[in-house]
Amino acid sequence: MDNLMEIERPVQEGRSSQQEIPAVFDLVVCGGGLAGVCAALAASRLGLKTSLIQDRPVLGGNSSSEVRVPLGGATNGNPWAREGGIIEELTLTERYNNFTSRRESMINDVWDLVLYDICRQEENLSLFLDTSIRRVKKKKNRLVSVFASQLGSEREFEIRGDLFVDATGDGMIAYYAGAEYRMGREGKDEFDEEWAPDKQDMGIMGSSILFAVKDVGKPVPFRPPSWAEKYPADSIALKTRFHHRMPGHWWLEVGFPYHTIFDNGKIRDELMRHVLGVWDHLKNQEDHGFANYALDWIGKIPGKRESRRILGDYILTGNDIMQGRAFPDAVAHGGWYFDLHTPGGILAKDDVPEPTYKDASLMDNYAVPVYSIPLRCLYSKDIENLFLAGRDISATHVALGSARLMSTCAVMGQAAGTCAWLCKKSGLLPEEVYSRKIKALQQQLLKDDQYVPGIKNEDPMDLALTAKVSVSSSSPLLFPEPTVRRQLDVPLGMLIPVSGERLDTVSFMMESEEDTEVTIHLRNTGRTCDFTDEKDVACVTSKVLSQGKSWVDFNITEKVCPGSLYWLAFDSNLMAFVYGSELSIPTGTVTIHKPYGRWHYLKPSISWHNLKAVHKRWNLCLKTNPLQYPYEAENIISGITRPDSWTNLWVSQPGLSLPQSAILKFGSATTFTTVFITFDTNLSLTQNLHLPNWRAPEETVRDYRILYEKKGEWKEIGIFRNNYLRRRVHKFPGITADKIKVEVLATWGDPSARIFEIRVYNE
Repeated sequence: MDNLMEIERPVQEGRSSQQEIPAVFDLVVCGGGLAGVCAALAASRLGLKTSLIQDRPVLGGNSSSEVRVPLGGATNGNPWAREGGIIEELTLTERYNNFTSRRESMINDVWDLVLYDICRQEENLSLFLDTSIRRVKKKKNRLVSVFASQLGSEREFEIRGDLFVDATGDGMIAYYAGAEYRMGREGKDEFDEEWAPDKQDMGIMGSSILFAVKDVGKPVPFRPPSWAEKYPADSIALKTRFHHRMPGHWWLEVGFPYHTIFDNGKIRDELMRHVLGVWDHLKNQEDHGFANYALDWIGKIPGKRESRRILGDYILTGNDIMQGRAFPDAVAHGGWYFDLHTPGGILAKDDVPEPTYKDASLMDNYAVPVYSIPLRCLYSKDIENLFLAGRDISATHVALGSARLMSTCAVMGQAAGTCAWLCKKSGLLPEEVYSRKIKALQQQLLKDDQYVPGIKNEDPMDLALTAKVSVSSSSPLLFPEPTVRRQLDVPLGMLIPVSGERLDTVSFMMESEEDTEVTIHLRNTGRTCDFTDEKDVACVTSKVLSQGKSWVDFNITEKVCPGSLYWLAFDSNLMAFVYGSELSIPTGTVTIHKPYGRWHYLKPSISWHNLKAVHKRWNLCLKTNPLQYPYEAENIISGITRPDSWTNLWVSQPGLSLPQSAILKFGSATTFTTVFITFDTNLSLTQNLHLPNWRAPEETVRDYRILYEKKGEWKEIGIFRNNYLRRRVHKFPGITADKIKVEVLATWGDPSARIFEIRVYNE
């Protein structure tokens, strides 16, 4: 008994039922998914004392190794649209340090470590892992603190803050604080959204758990538990799903009629039954090619798609997204299609998991352009100091079908964290930023490499905007040698930037088994993602002769406008073949098509879509006469850092060896302390499929120098090697000079130097 008392006594003496954090944080971020991580990093890097509270031992939410959902976002549906800023930094860092793919169920612990490491490096950021928020304190319509329990340590905290971000996914903080919210599908009569049900209901998207299997080199059995779901060989549910490919299987989804929050445990149990049942089918029903595969991992945490949506000063609708509406308070972008899953998921066995499985022609209306997300959706209208980030933003069910993708959530998080900094700096509440400081917020987001559609760099403190730019050389528009042919069984096209006043001829490598005529249309557009205006600038027909492959010229006689985007569209012709390449195509160009459905008997598309979404590696190739030069020096200070309405990129002549350089010349001697450089990391590549492992994309600058000119002599500020990031910021003691040079010494494989932007500050 004496020994027992000795053990118990120090535990009792040291225990505290509540430990209050001694300092008030400027910002308390609740939820450690990618929206919360990016919000916390954005705010802490700008100087706010920030806390990040996560109820799991790892960061990343659905993207973590616990759930293993791959990143997706705007670039999965639109060209050159990958999210920038903090999520780009995190993604490139993980790819540079990881060996495995980011496909479904293949995410490993390296991603967790990257998120943890980058957060740990921020001196203004305090991490609270394994910490679950249980209640909040509120004074009138303002949050004061959150109360949380920490798993394992038996500690309880009151974490106080001036501002808060609800990035919990379920909108838990807003819910506890009494904010107005929605849950369910709005009826068509409320917002007139095409994909809304006729009447309001609770048929929202469900949750999934993924699983992974491993090839063990020999046949191995699988014996399912008795409680696993039975999927016989003739299962209707699996006939409507692509179940024969390598697992994961995102469509293993359960939601309605369960409540995605209150029935989370029941949903997990139901999902386990179906996961094991599907694997039993793949192993033991017919030959699916998995004889040598063994079950390696099953997720235990349901990855949620939808629950509460907190109301802000504006509700983002499906019509806003479909129309690509330009909001005056735009702070982020999206571009994933309206991915609205069938209510019930796998429980709806007679139906497909989402509508375009049934009819791919529906993608004509489900697809969306790159769109902006307004600030007014990113804070609660009821709780004056509460931001929203992630899938709990103020949006309709239909709009959430696109905006819920994790990379989109991440850029919303960066916008919220940056706005919190501006609120603290200016003494404003979130709702006041729209009317008083929205331009300042947008400019800060651009400075931190966030893409905001329709907004360009107009920062009066950026000295580069007053400079004249010269470069050592510039590349014309050059495509890879066309080596892989494709039948013109569907309409095909290519968007190109036209820099000159003439476009006399475009030429394609083609062939045909017998002489035939092929028609091509020249059309104009204002954005790299917009192919809706099919009005012809010119229409040209040429003969393809049955003499093997050869270059076929299409002579353009109409005038073109320099500095504009044009697209060339082939009519389909079953006798003709056109050649392309599986190599990367020039930045700012886009291969498009009008696809058929997933099965030959489905209706073809009537709208143009990015070919990358289906044919991952094939692109059209062409030649122009005269040559076009869309990658000139002035792009470096165009104010936009990605292909949008133009290329906005400097590319050096590939026939000349590196180093190649860009020089900024000021009107007089200028003092500066900071240089920002934005490199090309090939924003057409998707995070989950195309970014390479252990290295940066080949277009990225690897080694470079920054220099300044003094008394006619170039002096080195610094030399930087093994870069793999898109945005680099270099700070140094003040230098006074009238010229700055960025000299590119090497890339990760591309023969040209490539720079989107150089900024210069005296900070």
